[in-house]
Amino acid sequence: MTTRDVAMTTAGVVAVAASVAAGLTTWLLVTAPATVAMAIEGRDAEPLLEVALKALYQALTQLVRYL
Repeated sequence: MTTRDVAMTTAGVVAVAASVAAGLTTWLLVTAPATVAMAIEGRDAEPLLEVALKALYQALTQLVRYL
């Protein structure tokens, strides 16, 4: 594996992570604007993480019920 391959793989991983973070931020701004505002004001990411994990859990339970 060459240095170029490693650099391209790293760039791809960073791009995917940035896209996921941007999507999550947009989704949280639309679905829970008060939580986002309070988390930004208090400089605390825990409420955002809690909302995101709760939504992920609900999505997984809905998927399991569907299957």
